[in-house]
Amino acid sequence: MLPLRLLKMNLESNILRNIIFPKENICPKSDLYYRSDSGGMSKNALNICGKTVFDTYFNSFPIGKYMEYCIFSGLFLKLKVCGIFILKIFGVSENAETLVLEKNINAESTLEDVTDISKCMESGFSQIYFSLESDNGILYGGNFFCTAEKLNIINTAVVICTFKREKFLLRNHREICEYLENQNVLNESNIHFYIVDNGKTLDKNLIENKYTTLIPNKNTGGSGGFTRGYYEALHSGENYTNILFMDDDIVLDCEMLLRVYGILRTAKDKNSAVGGTMIKLSDFITQHEAGALWDGKRHISLGMGADLTKRESVFAEYPQCDYNAWWFYCFPSDWQKKYGYPLQFFIKEDDIEYSLRCADKIAVMSGLAVWHDDFENKYDGFQEYYIKRNELIMTSVNHQKAYPFFQVEKLVKCVMRQVVYQRYFLADIVIKAYDDYLKGWENFRNTDTEKLNFELMNSCQKLLTDDELKNYGVYFDKEKYEYALNEKKQLVKQIFTFNGYFIPKCFYKKDKDGFAITALAGCKFINFYKHKKILHYDVSGKRGFVTEIKQSAFWKYSFLLLGKSIKFLIKYPSVRKGYQNHLKELAEFEK
Repeated sequence: MLPLRLLKMNLESNILRNIIFPKENICPKSDLYYRSDSGGMSKNALNICGKTVFDTYFNSFPIGKYMEYCIFSGLFLKLKVCGIFILKIFGVSENAETLVLEKNINAESTLEDVTDISKCMESGFSQIYFSLESDNGILYGGNFFCTAEKLNIINTAVVICTFKREKFLLRNHREICEYLENQNVLNESNIHFYIVDNGKTLDKNLIENKYTTLIPNKNTGGSGGFTRGYYEALHSGENYTNILFMDDDIVLDCEMLLRVYGILRTAKDKNSAVGGTMIKLSDFITQHEAGALWDGKRHISLGMGADLTKRESVFAEYPQCDYNAWWFYCFPSDWQKKYGYPLQFFIKEDDIEYSLRCADKIAVMSGLAVWHDDFENKYDGFQEYYIKRNELIMTSVNHQKAYPFFQVEKLVKCVMRQVVYQRYFLADIVIKAYDDYLKGWENFRNTDTEKLNFELMNSCQKLLTDDELKNYGVYFDKEKYEYALNEKKQLVKQIFTFNGYFIPKCFYKKDKDGFAITALAGCKFINFYKHKKILHYDVSGKRGFVTEIKQSAFWKYSFLLLGKSIKFLIKYPSVRKGYQNHLKELAEFEK
């Protein structure tokens, strides 16, 4: 409820973000929500005995970002409390923290206290936060809300693409539906979910309701699935203002949906996008990425590795990003009319390309995030094809600097890396990616993506279970594995012998039981130095595959790369121009 004087001014109110608490089924780390020497959670409320500070990732308020992307006339903090409190509001700028105001709250019974903090809007603060002191008080919740003469009308279509991940999808679906039923801001009139089922395994009766539509789809990858949902939303007749792409396997606090809605309702520029940070699910507190940059050569993740329980990470400022990944990414629905649909990459680089093509600005701010499994521990060898081919296409259609010799250098390095890793099948996949790029834009547009993906997966070495590995005379040995993790490099010897390829096999190490072990993801060159046979092993999945060195491979791929490099340098300018000139056709979509 607005204060009486604001009601008389005919102002609309808009919740920008609620005060939220840790949840066992989402994130149990209290330091992401509040800092307290005493007290703690009791049911859905926070007991405050002493001083509790909310200078945290999810409950501080990034006012600098809101003032950059949003427009409103007043800003307020509402707290639902019971007890006697001292409330303090602090502002954070580049070099200092300032006590903005201090007030007493006397609530013998539960009440909602509203504090006007509008003066913070002109202060130049990057963040504001509050603290509460009480001998025995209870905080039930609250929010930061704003007032405005007119708010944007927002209707969002959320698109989730899934492929045989029922466990994750059904969990998120249940959480979302329960959340929407138990609050009064988001409802079926302003948000709807389109779940694109690339595996055609979901039960319509379990999914569809007033909030959700299920779309069975052939396996066209993430690019195809997200675009199919985008297409269906635009052709639904619902006049969506925004599209939110969201991964199926994230852990989501549904408050993030409301935070995006709050930003969109007050957005200055309706062409701005909103991106969510990814936090690693392995520890709940390490930031994987808060938006990223693409310089035409490489990805640069912003804020990677930051511990979000630390104040310096909460208050960190990052440059404007070039793109935000589609684990949680919201953009205007009219991008399709202006720029077309995302390119059908199947997977990888589609999120970067679409942002480079369409986004003027992307709002990425603290407190807007999802949790996702760590990418560092994942291994899908066939994805090397998509990464290499799609990066080449992406830099072509977006008119970025060509860097032809860099592209050749990358080809050579990628192939020879796989040769060192004894993963010759991946060397072939990387070469195929460059070959297919050089076939031009028409070949890319006419590719049967489902068939191609099947062929790529079948060309990779199959991951075998422990029992299956025993048929090859190998097994997981913890001692060998830990040795590989800590093995010290022998740089000079490795360089001058091409990691042992120029050393006769009679001088190779006599490995116990005839094989060594390396991590499937995150292996190092030294793990292969002077080893004939290697078990590439995934500890978490308890599976792997075996390779054996082929010393002739060095010469085979060296001569092959020489010819491929010359061919690439000759054809690259005209092929690149072909992708550029036919972006409109590539950005079309048909069901």
